[in-house]
Amino acid sequence: MQTNTEVELHPHAMAQGGDAVARLDGLAVFVQGALPGEHVRARLRQVTRSFARADVVEVLTAAPERVAPRLANAPHMEWQHIAHPAQMEFKRQILVEQLQRIGKLTSLPAVVHVAASAPWHYRNSARLHGYGAYLGYKADGSAHVTVVDDDPLLHPALQAAIHTLRQAVAAHPPPPRTVWTAWLRLSEANGTVVAAFDDLPNRVAIAVWAEWQRLQPTVVGVRMPWGGHEGAETVSELHAGIRLDLGATTFFQVSQAAATALWHEVHAAIGDTSGQRVVDAYCGAGTFTLPLAQRSLRVIGIEEYAPAIANGQHNAWSNGFENVEWIAEPVEKGLTHLYEIDAIVLDPPRRGLHPDVIVGIARLAPQRIVYVSCHPGTLARDLQSLQGAGYTMTRIACVDCFPQTAHVESVVTLERQA
Repeated sequence: MQTNTEVELHPHAMAQGGDAVARLDGLAVFVQGALPGEHVRARLRQVTRSFARADVVEVLTAAPERVAPRLANAPHMEWQHIAHPAQMEFKRQILVEQLQRIGKLTSLPAVVHVAASAPWHYRNSARLHGYGAYLGYKADGSAHVTVVDDDPLLHPALQAAIHTLRQAVAAHPPPPRTVWTAWLRLSEANGTVVAAFDDLPNRVAIAVWAEWQRLQPTVVGVRMPWGGHEGAETVSELHAGIRLDLGATTFFQVSQAAATALWHEVHAAIGDTSGQRVVDAYCGAGTFTLPLAQRSLRVIGIEEYAPAIANGQHNAWSNGFENVEWIAEPVEKGLTHLYEIDAIVLDPPRRGLHPDVIVGIARLAPQRIVYVSCHPGTLARDLQSLQGAGYTMTRIACVDCFPQTAHVESVVTLERQA
């Protein structure tokens, strides 16, 4: 078995990461662009002793879930060839498989589907990579920039801002080999946009900003490469009845609908917290912290990224919350300052929980844990550890925040055993 060899395969399942899984001479083959139940011809891209990777060359027998993709050469929407209802079911299957195989978890609660974002035109933020005057997306592990003129994942107002940004860059192009980045965030509440430029020459950044603002008055501010701002630093968004001021690089959910759906799941999972002390770990700028503060005695937000904490503090102050404490430290260290809590919300990055976070939770022994995850594999590992610390899963929700992609979000509720 060698790379660049074409083989015929019959995938039988979807794997974490979004590829279909087939078997060839007993070896697992991860097939990009295929679906379970199909018969495909694929070209081997990578062959190791334990697995291989391949790309579909021709679909010989299509699965009923296959649809025509909207956009060719779009690595950021790798599941656009799958009907949206089937995408949700595949994500549920991936979540269950990872919990059972990696976490060795049995007797799982039934996994609930939650459709969080519309299938198309949902994204309110974008990170674009620039190479000279080219501005587009990069596939994982690639330095190649793919320019997408009309991205069907983007909110139309954000797409319009990107169109005019490209025009401004064309009028004031960076040096040909300049590698740079642009972040954009749209307020779905009022249609305004803020941005941030990194690694763009200062004179070019100033000229691009001036031209961009002339072409697109709804772009109200940009953070410049040297750290200063031109115009507004944030846009305002409404979330759970709270006004949040968000910068271009502030972590927030990919759509307002996704933020609302996740909050509803967290709220339902954590229950009545009136009179309780609640920790929001990996709190970012307070997406869960501030809604929790509306209905809890006290909320402690822990986040190691200081600018996010500053953003959260500003939003707490501007909304009149006085029952929020902020700890700007890694979560595993921040938990050591606490002695009594009733519940904890965990929303870690893809790498999951530091082992010392498990130790801290076991010491504090909150009655309820709500774990918001963006990676089923690390979630499975952490749930196994939390189960060993005396907790039982009572509810699992698979939340589809990222249609047309293989990203799996989930919300798991755990209760401390008596």
